[in-house]
Amino acid sequence: MSPLKKTLIDLNNAYIFFCASVYLGLFWSLHFFWFPNYPRTLNLENYYDAIIPQTDLATRFFFITIPIMAIALVVMLVTEWNTGLRWVPLAWIPGLLIPVIVQQAFIEKVNNQFKEGVSDEATLQQLLDEWMLLNDLRWIILTLMWGITMYFFIAKSKPRYQRT
Repeated sequence: MSPLKKTLIDLNNAYIFFCASVYLGLFWSLHFFWFPNYPRTLNLENYYDAIIPQTDLATRFFFITIPIMAIALVVMLVTEWNTGLRWVPLAWIPGLLIPVIVQQAFIEKVNNQFKEGVSDEATLQQLLDEWMLLNDLRWIILTLMWGITMYFFIAKSKPRYQRT
């Protein structure tokens, strides 16, 4: 394989790891730093500013990065097809699709209720609980996917998987 092709494949795979790491950082931060405080600190007056601008920015960011990541995963699948590591991009199919489906099918409904305005504290707490639970589901999946991606890079450093 030419050095240029190898470099392009390495950059492709690095982009996948970059995306996995962004996901990991985002969801671990939510789970450990924000979610524990939300039930007691968010109320009808401040929940909107604490959630909606950030989720809107994240949605725009991932609207760009996820399709590129999907293309990169196809490239990884093609380049790893004849190796023992083809399972890594195959694992990313549900590993990427499930969090996106959870976002689009369930979390967006909660976000829309937040945007429309919540009029009572009990409804706010119920929506926060649902929102945090759904995001924690994505946290678990994306943590697993980061670990799989890290395994890929560790395995690629072993002689068995070295490209020549």
